Amino acid sequence: MIVDDEPLILKGLVKIVEEVAPAGSDICSALNAPEALETMKRYMPEVTITDVHMPEKNGFELIREAKLEGLCERFIILSGYDEFDYVRQALRSGVVDYLLKPLDKREIAALLGRVKEELPATSDSEYSRHAERILAYLQLNYMNDLSLDHLADRMSLHPNYISSLFKKETGDTLVNYLNALRIREAQKLLRTQPHSTVCAISRQVGFDTKHYFAKVFKKYTGTTPGAYRGHQD
Repeated sequence: MIVDDEPLILKGLVKIVEEVAPAGSDICSALNAPEALETMKRYMPEVTITDVHMPEKNGFELIREAKLEGLCERFIILSGYDEFDYVRQALRSGVVDYLLKPLDKREIAALLGRVKEELPATSDSEYSRHAERILAYLQLNYMNDLSLDHLADRMSLHPNYISSLFKKETGDTLVNYLNALRIREAQKLLRTQPHSTVCAISRQVGFDTKHYFAKVFKKYTGTTPGAYRGHQD
């Protein structure tokens, strides 16, 4: 992601980064910090290149808020000021690097290449660790009222990060995965608890109403709960 409050400069930066970024990179941009934060929530960038001096919130405030919300962890400061105070503040903010305008193609190309190398080294292990925690939690709590926000709060992760992670690890959305899990458990109960009503079983696996349970059950199995139970006899 690239952030600069000067439209012409931003356009030029995007063009340069498009030319030198690693193959397959998706590039988004914003003209100020509030716009950047909203865009981050949709794209969850791996690295953000930001100007320091911007209206409303400066680059350092953007970095602080984005990190606090878990929207982006890696930042490159791009500034027209070669001043020690700015460099020191950048170091304290934990930025990847502090570059001076005008942006040097070879410099940013080398830097983005380094960031890409670091990402494969850390992302797989981080994703796997978080995915294991989330899937284990769902397995134990599928019968409860679960949502993306609930998981985010429980796991101390951003909802968008969980959504992206979930899609990468399972190839499915949280809702679809959770419904499939609940239906599998319902099938077990329908086979092993012949005296429990369909309504009771629907509640046991986390569905509020028998009607919705039947609708989802048919979507995943091609038949109704009653018919499924009848075939087991």
